[in-house]
Amino acid sequence: MTITLPKPLRTYQYRPLTVFSMLDTDTDRVLPQLFEMCVKGGRSSRSKTNAGDFAGYRDAMLDGGWVVGFAADGDRALLDGWLRSCVVDMGTVGRSGAGEQMLGVAPLTLAAYRAGLPKDRTRHAGIDDAVYQLLLDAAQRGAPGSARTELRELVARTLGRGLVIGPEPRWEPRLTDVSQLDIGALLEFRFLEGVEMGDALPTSTEPMDNPLPAVAADLGGMLLAHIRVYGDRLPVPSLMSSFAALMAVGLFAFSLRVSAAARELLRTGELPADMRPASQNGAPPSPLELYCDFTGDLGSVSDGMARRCVERDLDRVRLAFRDRMTFVVVDQALSRIPAELERREALSRPERLAQLASLRSHRRVESYAEGRIDDLVADSLGSEQVTDPEQEFLRATQSRDVDELSKLLDIMEFVNQSRATNNSVKWFRSVGGIAKPYGVLRGTSTSRRSWRYAPGEELLTALLLAVFVDPSGRSSRREMALRDVLDALEHRFGILVDRPPAFLDGAEARAAAAANLEAFKARLQLLGCFDSLSDDFSVQIVRHPLGDA
Repeated sequence: MTITLPKPLRTYQYRPLTVFSMLDTDTDRVLPQLFEMCVKGGRSSRSKTNAGDFAGYRDAMLDGGWVVGFAADGDRALLDGWLRSCVVDMGTVGRSGAGEQMLGVAPLTLAAYRAGLPKDRTRHAGIDDAVYQLLLDAAQRGAPGSARTELRELVARTLGRGLVIGPEPRWEPRLTDVSQLDIGALLEFRFLEGVEMGDALPTSTEPMDNPLPAVAADLGGMLLAHIRVYGDRLPVPSLMSSFAALMAVGLFAFSLRVSAAARELLRTGELPADMRPASQNGAPPSPLELYCDFTGDLGSVSDGMARRCVERDLDRVRLAFRDRMTFVVVDQALSRIPAELERREALSRPERLAQLASLRSHRRVESYAEGRIDDLVADSLGSEQVTDPEQEFLRATQSRDVDELSKLLDIMEFVNQSRATNNSVKWFRSVGGIAKPYGVLRGTSTSRRSWRYAPGEELLTALLLAVFVDPSGRSSRREMALRDVLDALEHRFGILVDRPPAFLDGAEARAAAAANLEAFKARLQLLGCFDSLSDDFSVQIVRHPLGDA
């Protein structure tokens, strides 16, 4: 593609709407630096780690005398394998893949933030900043005025077992009780002792005005409650893993709800339920219908419904690009409407989005779009790089009898749609966790046709842990009716188990969903938290997956 858009329109993102950059990411790698921010009050340190010197840090660990018995070359190869499989996530350098480097460390202990990896925090797509703010806001609702201190102490106590956190500006984790760390976490701590820490930088995290205020508040409350309720009941690696699972599925559902809300806002001009202010009743029911297959029977009707739901959501990912660009264009034109620009200052994030949606047909927006189109056509005529078919497309678009905004959006789609869709699909795939044991997606990473919603046992356990937390967010129920569990999964995450999504409803689909419910109950039995004594939902009881521990 050789058409060059004006710089303000040369984007795939609109962060005031999406919050996160819709790019490939890794939720596991987010955790160390997210919890670093919790400890340091929203601050982080500039990484001094040499990501390409894995061998140097390994040798420094051996020289320190904490790890013995690996002096021979063969033994050292065994240690390398242990570190690479348990502690350090290794990858290639650059596009050529000529060398290797450390990309991240496993979230086995709070001390993992000492690694300072990944060095480029933009790889987190904004997840660390946004989730920290969600946790802080949730803590603020429970402890006004001391949220940062409460969050720091909670994280240090639950995830920093056996450690003491040193003073600022480094907040260096130090080992005080070896017995509190399992062998993998202890190996990680000793490996990271050779990493030099930098001072914490001044805080840059600002209060976040979220486009889905109630949904965001519910997500932050769920994640904070998970640490509060299970911080003393789960081993640290398990607590980290279940937190990562809930964070990933929460962000996955959040991004789909953002796209759905934006589309409804542009269609109706009215704020959808998800964009309305938070209330005491919590977040509105999820509008998503993520039918999840628990049968594991590939090719079955249930499996097919789970695949069709993924196909539907991937289509929505493609369509969401035009919606985002609509807000981008109107936002850029807003400076031409001084009264609206001034009014914007007093509006919340959802109200600002509604304002932009209402101005789509404003004459100043139309003149802005027309000017950008005229510039593109003029530039293409004098350019040797723009191909003849591209020039013809621009002229044909310019002469169409539709509004100027639609024409400009057509051009932006023509130029950026493919790359934008690829990036959004990578976000969908990575946050959906298709390569993770806790992912809501299953299938072959490179084959979209194989993708389906099918949570494994790790995600199912994490979902149950979240569902069993009582409304106070500080304790958990011992048991729940099966119907209540199913309703909670649908209300909070949009996960369907015992009924098909509306667009696939029918006799065969309902029969498949009934079989899926039986498979779901069998999965609960394998987890040791369900005994099927009756066909009556009202007396079918699910026990807490951790029992009375």
